[in-house]
Amino acid sequence: MEGQRKKNNLIIDALIFLGAYAFMSGVLAVKRFVLQKAYDDAGIFDYAQSYWFTVIALGVMLVGFAFYVNVSRKSLTDKPKSLAVILFTMAFTFGVNIVIATYNYYFVFIALSAFILSTLSEENDVFVANFAVSTMTFASLFINALGKGESGAGFAVMLAVYVLEILIGGVLVKFIKFTYHRVSFIIMGVIIQSGALGVIFALDLFLKVGTLFAEQVILTIICTYAPVFIALLLQPLLENVFGVLSNQKLVELTDHSSPLIKRLINEAPGTFNHCLSVASYAEVCAIAIGENPHFARACAYYHDIGKLENPKYFSENQGDENLHDGLLPEVSAEILRRHTTDGYELCEKYHIPAEIRDITIQHHGTLPMAVFYYKAKNLTDSDVDMYDYSYHGVTPESKTAAIMMICDAAEAAIRAMGKPSPEEVDKLVSGIIADRIERKQFDNCDITMKDLNTIKNTIVDVYGGHVHKRVKYPSGQ
Repeated sequence: MEGQRKKNNLIIDALIFLGAYAFMSGVLAVKRFVLQKAYDDAGIFDYAQSYWFTVIALGVMLVGFAFYVNVSRKSLTDKPKSLAVILFTMAFTFGVNIVIATYNYYFVFIALSAFILSTLSEENDVFVANFAVSTMTFASLFINALGKGESGAGFAVMLAVYVLEILIGGVLVKFIKFTYHRVSFIIMGVIIQSGALGVIFALDLFLKVGTLFAEQVILTIICTYAPVFIALLLQPLLENVFGVLSNQKLVELTDHSSPLIKRLINEAPGTFNHCLSVASYAEVCAIAIGENPHFARACAYYHDIGKLENPKYFSENQGDENLHDGLLPEVSAEILRRHTTDGYELCEKYHIPAEIRDITIQHHGTLPMAVFYYKAKNLTDSDVDMYDYSYHGVTPESKTAAIMMICDAAEAAIRAMGKPSPEEVDKLVSGIIADRIERKQFDNCDITMKDLNTIKNTIVDVYGGHVHKRVKYPSGQ
């Protein structure tokens, strides 16, 4: 089953790459068709030869990008939608820039792919995609200019804009990757692009090309700032078409007025408070190890959503009466086990993204429910199968899923201890992590021992912030 899924994903990935190559080659073919007669009439050069060199170079560079994905970002091969949005953005950026740069090498949408992908893909993918498409655009323009016998100043402008695109892409992924307010995105984007525009003007003065101080200056300004606003228009569209998560979408999902969260508040307030506490740990842990805090927060809000089906059977929603006291341990175990699959089904019903749905299955992995296991052992002299008193989920497949497993257990255990000291919390979380390692819960994700140690220290620090002593103020003030 797993092998067939991977095979299907491989075929889909190959089709995505071929589709991107076909689109880029098609843009070059249309450009050749439009310009060939003009070049022939002017007697400049045979554009056909330049075209085929460009198509071949484009194919080689796309193969290089595929190699990067297969070696460094293998997880993308299992996420065709994420790969599709990256390659679509690259193809779109290439097509737009190839067309407008025909008229002037300054007329390119600098770092357009980085702006579009900044909230849709991971930092490394954004940088590499921007680097790859900038290189493809530069190579195509360079080959074409070489055939035309372009001046030295023209090549210098082309090279400078290429370097600028890469630098802006690098700055962008560092300063805008977690921006989720549209106004903040616009402000940050305009600031970054203003720097790029200043470099372009300085370059034009230095090279004494002079094209930017005539009627084309306005077009250059428009092209420089356009990526910010094109990205704002395309991000929601791509998010819906390709089913990828943006930070804006994650913020919407954690709004207390969203349908499932509203139900959790009204029907299982204890579980809701638990989710809030888990989120306060998970969000900071995600930042500490370089994961997306908005995604971690959303996962924390929904990880126990399945408890809505039987809220009174979970301790945080109970009063003085424990409903499990009158049940057989195997029945209690099944009720607890069901909250993970119930959560998945509820998320599916309410159209919660798959990445968050998966956390409901993964946050308990295949861990045992020790209380009911030992209760069953005390009720019988025969052997008790641990499997019957364990979760039948999937072990964490991402760092965020591992964070959720640890923070969920840590928050519940800390609450049960009352007001432990930070030293006791350190020992507690160390024990939780060691137990999960021993039970092979982290074998299917790429989390490291360094990450796990960072998560432990972060939980201890956050707990310390929760229980710090306050200054006593005089009465009435």
